[in-house]
Amino acid sequence: MPVRHQRLLLAAAIGMCALLALGALTGHADLLAYAGPVCLLALPLLAGRYVGEEALERLRRQRPPARRPRLSRALPQGARRIAVLLPRGGRLIAEALAVRPPPLPSSS
Repeated sequence: MPVRHQRLLLAAAIGMCALLALGALTGHADLLAYAGPVCLLALPLLAGRYVGEEALERLRRQRPPARRPRLSRALPQGARRIAVLLPRGGRLIAEALAVRPPPLPSSS
C-alpha cells in the first residue's frame, strides 16, 4: 500500500479515536462505535480506492474467460411454434387485476 494511503488511513483512525473520545465524554460512545467501521471503510472509497481491489484483480486475471455455447434460435424445418394458451408474466397480473379481462388473442 502506498505511503499516501497509509497516511490517509492513519488520519482516519486518529479522527475516529477523537470522535469516540468525544462521544464517551458526551455519553454517546455506543453510537459512534457502530459508525467507526463504516467510516473507516468509506474513507478509502472516497479516496478513489476499493478495499481489496488488488486481490480481486488478481483473481480476475487467473480465471479464464467463460465461453458460452451459441444457441440457435431458429426453428428446425417444418416445426411450428406452440401457441401459448395460459397467460404468463405481466399478462397474468393484468388478467388477475382487471375488472374485465383483456381480449383474447386473434388466431390468425
